[in-house]
Amino acid sequence: MEEAIIKVHHALTNYIPAEVRPDVTKLIEGTRKDFASPRFSEWKGHQFSTPSNADKVEWQYSNWDPTENDVLVATYAKTGTTWTTKLVKHLIYQHDKDLLKMALTVTPMQGYLEFGIPLSFEVLEKLPWKRKIWATHLPATLINMKRLEENRTKIIYVVRNPKDQVVSHFHFTKSNPFFQKDSIQQPYPKDFNEFFEAAVNGKLPSGGGLSYPDHILTWHPYLKKENVLFITFEDLKRDTAKEVRRIANFLAVERSNDEINQILEETSFQNLQKKPSKLEESIKMFRKGRLLKLQRFAWRRAIIVCIWSKGYHKLMSYVSKEVKKEDQGGNVTVLRNVKMTFFNTVLAK
Repeated sequence: MEEAIIKVHHALTNYIPAEVRPDVTKLIEGTRKDFASPRFSEWKGHQFSTPSNADKVEWQYSNWDPTENDVLVATYAKTGTTWTTKLVKHLIYQHDKDLLKMALTVTPMQGYLEFGIPLSFEVLEKLPWKRKIWATHLPATLINMKRLEENRTKIIYVVRNPKDQVVSHFHFTKSNPFFQKDSIQQPYPKDFNEFFEAAVNGKLPSGGGLSYPDHILTWHPYLKKENVLFITFEDLKRDTAKEVRRIANFLAVERSNDEINQILEETSFQNLQKKPSKLEESIKMFRKGRLLKLQRFAWRRAIIVCIWSKGYHKLMSYVSKEVKKEDQGGNVTVLRNVKMTFFNTVLAK
């Protein structure tokens, strides 16, 4: 995995003219340091574990100045980040195969706001693309949202059913060799029950050390902003074509039905599993990507009960207040459905 990332550092910097090319040795040194001694860091009371870096989080908050052409895919871990990011890249660069290849070469170590070192921002800024595509697992409170709104930077926030997310996250940390390192292993329990307890109580360093509902709560105030689009992983799976058209419209990208179908074929989960990059293969990025059915395993029913008792009531309470403000005429009916229709309420569809 380490060598795969270093190879990408070289590949990306080679796209940049020599006279303005950043020093790739600093990127390589940063990567080797991360793999040699994974560590924890903290900023504004939020904990991060390598490859997330508090110094980079602080740098992006103060200095990152994206344009209205830039796109940020924001998610909690294991809610569809990689898939959505690939869809965006194919939509924007479908007709320029060289730029599409370059865009797809960018890994989380270069393209995530919180991963690696601040120099990676310079690399992406100097790449020859008109629309830069970024990603993040950060809560909205750790991003300069005012600046992004003023710049009209496009943001796509992906939400996933919490029971599916926690199961996917558990398997990802179990199979990813990076999380097996002694210095980083402790916060990611190998036992599912322990992992679940840590997840719902905000004890995992993922997402800045927030639980998934708390992460959603930081993004919910931006739900109706013109530069923000909320989508769900479930909708993306059930009717990918429809959701890709929504994303295309949001990004002001015109694509025919045939062009959309071509993108669907190239970014299908089956194809992503068959043709992963070396980095994606090494960390087992694409496991199943399917929608779990509660009745298949008894413990999944227990997850729903535990989630409710361990903190998800905070999210539902917050959403309930929002509904009350928006619909004074039918509060009783709406509130009765809040607990049953989690995503419909959060996304206000």
